[in-house]
Amino acid sequence: MPQIVIEKVRDGDLPTQPIFHQMRRRLEDVRRRAFELFELRGCEPGREVEDWLQAEREVFARPPLETQESDREFEFQVPLDDLDVSQVTVIVTPSEIIVHARSKAERNRAWSDARSDEFASREFYRRIELPQPIRMERTEAAFDKGTVRITAAKAEVGVNQTSTAAA
Repeated sequence: MPQIVIEKVRDGDLPTQPIFHQMRRRLEDVRRRAFELFELRGCEPGREVEDWLQAEREVFARPPLETQESDREFEFQVPLDDLDVSQVTVIVTPSEIIVHARSKAERNRAWSDARSDEFASREFYRRIELPQPIRMERTEAAFDKGTVRITAAKAEVGVNQTSTAAA
């Protein structure tokens, strides 16, 4: 089972991470698309939330999530069936986990005169807010049969979460 490299980020360093700049840009795309939907409806008020949710569905591909929890750890599974391990990044902070995947479209150049083209690059984000802090150094991610599997050890009360010592 191929291992996924995990980027470990302290909470104070979050704003400097490229993934968060990308996510801000994507949220701006959602805002623009929601406004386009509003305009397409003739600027009729009263359906703004519906427009926003539709825009999110169009801009963000959000894969499903399966969660299990024990006394000692959290386990997560995120299916990304048509991707491979090189397209997946996992970012971990003491309070959240972000799975980011990007597929690049492969076009058949011999079909350059195709009447339609549905090949497109896709980007997936799945943010997991944790109900309690985790130990970043005891977090592992692997890719198995199209599924990202993440195991994160829960932090003990009073334990420094950024320590690299194994418990």
